[in-house]
Amino acid sequence: MTVADQSAAVAKLARVVSEAFAVFATEIEASSIPDPTVEDVDVPVGRGPRQQQILELGGLASEQGMKTADVATGIGYEVPNTHSTLQALERAGLIELVSGVTPQRWRLASRYRATAGVFMRVASRVREGEWTTYGDISIAVRGDTKAARGVGRAASAVPGFPHPERVLMDGGIINPQWNDGQGGPERCRQLLEAQGIRFDDEKADSTQRVTWDVLRWRDENEPVDL
Repeated sequence: MTVADQSAAVAKLARVVSEAFAVFATEIEASSIPDPTVEDVDVPVGRGPRQQQILELGGLASEQGMKTADVATGIGYEVPNTHSTLQALERAGLIELVSGVTPQRWRLASRYRATAGVFMRVASRVREGEWTTYGDISIAVRGDTKAARGVGRAASAVPGFPHPERVLMDGGIINPQWNDGQGGPERCRQLLEAQGIRFDDEKADSTQRVTWDVLRWRDENEPVDL
C-alpha cells in the first residue's frame, strides 16, 4: 500500500469515527431534554408541623373534603385552633372551602387533589411483600404513564406518602436518588427485604410486582385506609 493509499484510509476512518461520535452526541442531547408530555405533581407544603399534619390527611384529597371537627380529631388538636390553621392554609392557596356545603368542609386546592392525594391513595394499595412502579400508579390513576415523574416526586417529597420504598423504577430497580432522610438506596432495599421482597442483583423479584390493573381494582373495590 502506497503512502497515498494509507493517508486515504486514515482519512476515511477519521470521517467514519467523527460521524459516529456526532450521532452519539445527538442521542445524548436528545435524551437529556425533558419530555414535555410528562406531568409534574404539585406538592402542598405547609408552614410548620401543624399545617403539614393537616395537609397529610387523606380525606382532604377527596372532592367531599373534611369538616373542621374531623380535621381536628385527625391531628389531635383543638377545634378553634384547627379552624384558624385551616384559614391560614386557605389564604396560602393550599386548601379551599367546599362551596354550598353546611357545616363547612375543607379540601386540598384543585391542583393538589388530582395529584399527590390520589397517588398516595393508590400507593396505599401496595401491601407488604409487594412492590409497584411509578408508571403503574400513573396508569392506575389516569390511564397512561405521563404522570410517572409526578408520582416519583410525590413519593420523595410528600411527608406521609405510604411506604415510598415499595414504589420502584421500571423493572424493579431502586431509584439511585431514593432517600427518606435516614438513608439512601441501600436503606430502601433493606426495608423491602425486611418486608419479604427478594432481589436478583439490582432488580426486585418480578413475581412480587403489583401491576396497574390490580391497583386500580383494589382502589375501586376496597375501603380507603390512608
